[in-house]
Amino acid sequence: MAHPTLQELTTGVTPSSPYYLGEGITDLLPEKLAAHRFDDLFLVCGEGVRDLLARPLARRLEAAGLPVTLLVVPEGERNKSWAGLTELCERLVQAGATRQSVVLALGGGMVSNLTGMAAGLLYRGIRYVDVPTTLLGLTDGTLSNKQAVNGRGGKNQFGLYHPPLFVWADVAHLRSEPVAGHRSGLVEAVKNGLVHDADWFDRLAGRLTPDLRAVHDDLLDTCHLIVRSKLAVLATDPTERSRAVVLEYGHTVGHAVEFLCGDLPHGVAVGIGMCAAARVGVRLGITPPEVLDRQEWVLGERLGLPVRLPPRCTPERVLGIIRTDNKRRSSEETRLILLAAVGRVHTGPDGDVETPVPESVLKTVLQEG
Repeated sequence: MAHPTLQELTTGVTPSSPYYLGEGITDLLPEKLAAHRFDDLFLVCGEGVRDLLARPLARRLEAAGLPVTLLVVPEGERNKSWAGLTELCERLVQAGATRQSVVLALGGGMVSNLTGMAAGLLYRGIRYVDVPTTLLGLTDGTLSNKQAVNGRGGKNQFGLYHPPLFVWADVAHLRSEPVAGHRSGLVEAVKNGLVHDADWFDRLAGRLTPDLRAVHDDLLDTCHLIVRSKLAVLATDPTERSRAVVLEYGHTVGHAVEFLCGDLPHGVAVGIGMCAAARVGVRLGITPPEVLDRQEWVLGERLGLPVRLPPRCTPERVLGIIRTDNKRRSSEETRLILLAAVGRVHTGPDGDVETPVPESVLKTVLQEG
C-alpha cells in the first residue's frame, strides 16, 4: 500500500516551524517526532476527541516506542481561561514534564491555544506540536504562531508568541467534524480573499454551498488552497504585527459577539463581525456597497450563516467588550480593518491598515443589526 502524500509548507517564522499537510498521514507522525530529541511526550486533547482520535494516536506512538502520557482537558471557550491554563500547567509538572519534553495538542483552536500557551510558559518555554482536528484549526489557527487565554472581559487578552515545533495537519481528522464546524472554518477562508486576493474570493465562492458538497469532495485540495491563501498574507509578517494585521478583519466585533454568546462558533461570530465592519466602511464612504452585498451573499446565501447580531448581543454589550479588546489603542475610538474593494484593504495616508472609527458610528451600525 502506497504511503499518503506528505506536503511540507512553512509558517515563515525563524527558526522554521514546518507545516505538514496530507490525508491519512497520522501513521507517519511517530517517525517525524523521533527525529527530535526529547525525554517524554504529553498528549493533550479535548474531551470530544479522546476516544475517537487521542487514544488511537497514543497507541500508535507507544507501538513506535514513544511512550506518551494522555491529558484530557474540558472544551469550550469558558475553559480557555487562567484557571484552565493553571490547571494544565500543574498537571504537566505533576506528570513529569521537563524542559526536554514535547507536548502535543490534539483538538480544535481552544485546545491548541491552551496547550500552546502552557508550553510557552512551562519552564520559560518547552516544545509543542500542533495536531488540529477542525477545519478552522487546520487552515487558520495553527498558522498564526499566537497563543492566548481569555480574560474576564474579553477574548485572547493574555497571550504570547510561541510557534510550534511543527504542525501535523491530517485532513482525515476533519472527516468526523460536523458540517456546521466546516462552515464556521470556511469564514476565515472567505476573509483571506476579502482582504488580500479577489481571485481567491471568487474561486472559493464558486465551491461553497450550505451542504459543502464540493468542499468535501476534494477536502485535501480545498484545505491546501485555504492554507496557501493565509500564508500569502503571512509571507512578510508571520507574527501578524504589521501588514498581516489585515487578517483581523471582522475580529473586533466578532470576538465580542463570540465572548458574549459563549456557544457561538468562532467563524460564525467573525462572519457577523465582518459584515458589521463592511457596514461601517459603507457608512464612512470607504467600502463600496456592492462589496457588502457580495460578502453577505457568500456568507448568508452560499454558506447559510447569519450576517447580523444575535438578539442577545445588544450594541451596548458588544461595545462594552470592544472597549477592552486586545488590539485597542485608544479609549476614544476603535480601529477597524475596512475594505476598499474585494481583495483590497483600505490604507490611510500614513500606510496604516487600521482605520479609526468613532464609537458613535460603530454604535449606529450595531443598532441597525
